[in-house]
Amino acid sequence: MAQLIKINQCISRYQMNFRSYANRYNWLKKRRFAEWKEDWEHVHGIQQSDDGADIYKNQLKHEFEDWLFDKQLEWSTRTAFEWSSFPDTIYSEHWLRHLIKEINDVSFFMYLPVLLTRSGPVQLDSLLIANDVICCVHPLLGNPGDVFQPVSQRNWNVITNGAQRPLLNPLISLRRTKAVVSAFLQSKGLRSMEVEAVVYAPDGYIESKAGEFEARFIDLRNEAEWFQKMDQHSLLMKRGQIECAEALLNNSETVSEPRTI
Repeated sequence: MAQLIKINQCISRYQMNFRSYANRYNWLKKRRFAEWKEDWEHVHGIQQSDDGADIYKNQLKHEFEDWLFDKQLEWSTRTAFEWSSFPDTIYSEHWLRHLIKEINDVSFFMYLPVLLTRSGPVQLDSLLIANDVICCVHPLLGNPGDVFQPVSQRNWNVITNGAQRPLLNPLISLRRTKAVVSAFLQSKGLRSMEVEAVVYAPDGYIESKAGEFEARFIDLRNEAEWFQKMDQHSLLMKRGQIECAEALLNNSETVSEPRTI
């Protein structure tokens, strides 16, 4: 389960001591899961030898991951002395919850950060920071089975049960995000990480054009393959990955208030 290190302009505990929290996450996750499992099995009266134990294990896993995601929302909006509010709509961002659950523990995720550049603050698409690649992720959301169809440099179409409506080309914002992130890392002397654009349709399909290399298109057909590939990217944290994540985090805009308790 990837580490959610930044939500938009919210304060994050990772800003206090990034390397400490990044390295402690996996240990903390394992410890909390062991405690959760013991309490859960006691409450439900589950034994390892019970019939249907695998079903219970899956239920336990999903419930724990939901709990851990909610805890990550706290960690990425609270410190000991400051806090930030975030829109309740983030709870309905099912693609975010799903993606973070499917990517492993040594990757970092920044949800719609605002990067402070020499030209001023820039709103970015979300960033998935694996150990040798930074994916600029733009989700395409709609109804299950929707088809997203590139039309022009400016517009795409969304097709739902035969009905068609226009959509702003997601590559427009992805081009800007990729360019800004690449230039920022270059300015910091951080050149070890590849930066790529990802258009992500978690519930639908993208009609990609043959020879389309500007972005990686991920939909229901190849999502599992992409998650597996990202896991292979991220077996261990690397120095360059940590340095890039720190630089992006430390130069992201933050709006917070003092905690009163």
